[in-house]
Amino acid sequence: MRSRKQILHFDDINHSHEAMGFSGRTDLPDFHIYTLEETYPSTRKVMPPYTLRFYCLLLLEENSQDAVIELNTRRMEGPSNTISFQAPGHVSAWVRGEAQQGFLLYFQPEFLSRHVISPMEEFPFFRPTESSMLPLTGTEKIALRDHFLRLERTFKNSLHPYRVPMLQAMLLALLFDCKGLYEDYCARQPSSSRSPSLSTQFLRLLEQHYLTRRTVQAYADLLHVTPNHLSHAISNEMGRNAYDLIVDRLLLEAKKLLSYTDLSVGEVANYLGFEEPTHFTRLFKRKLALTPLEYRHQATRERA
Repeated sequence: MRSRKQILHFDDINHSHEAMGFSGRTDLPDFHIYTLEETYPSTRKVMPPYTLRFYCLLLLEENSQDAVIELNTRRMEGPSNTISFQAPGHVSAWVRGEAQQGFLLYFQPEFLSRHVISPMEEFPFFRPTESSMLPLTGTEKIALRDHFLRLERTFKNSLHPYRVPMLQAMLLALLFDCKGLYEDYCARQPSSSRSPSLSTQFLRLLEQHYLTRRTVQAYADLLHVTPNHLSHAISNEMGRNAYDLIVDRLLLEAKKLLSYTDLSVGEVANYLGFEEPTHFTRLFKRKLALTPLEYRHQATRERA
């Protein structure tokens, strides 16, 4: 019997290294940082779709043109001078180039728990609904590289008595620096705006409940506001319709399942909570001008 295509999942940082063929290991269960140059020659050439329980930051300084990165439904070929952000639940896949330079940083959610910060809520680039690949100017890349270098040096100094709290503080500094760069990047985009608290709360709830709550009324109830107030606030703050954001989050999950698994359209519809596959197909086609099967075939051709 043919085995089903599944999205790989890793709970443990060292386990993910083993699966990717990387010989390096971390002595801290919740944190690791290393250079891309260290991954040669052991790391596998092609990594199929996978998700992580933890967070990942990838700083690419230089990249060879044969490299490919896929993050959720976005694909970049030969990327350089970028930083990308992978959060728990994001689907990633890649083809390794032969001349990559940069840094990889992993941290478990618990690593920052003492600081009472939710990375998904505080840092928008970790949300699946936001852009998770950020282009960098030369000056921005140098500034971020300095952050990564300090983190790497501290990580390797395993005998320092304050190694872990120093890593936590430096990681927070890096993330907040990235947040500033991200907000500057979004401000330069034609339709973007900064997201005040109501939008932040809405997006956090959407990420928690998109499989079970499909109406603006449902989220308004959770936020203790009227649907009209929520819709108006989201439109003003984000330039997007609240219902469209709900549907888009659901369809993002559908696109990941159609692209990276061999689940049938009916099985995808059932997982997403549709009573009938035809309801899912109609919504998918209305929003994307493609049926789910047409989208799957298109995604397969693009990945070939």
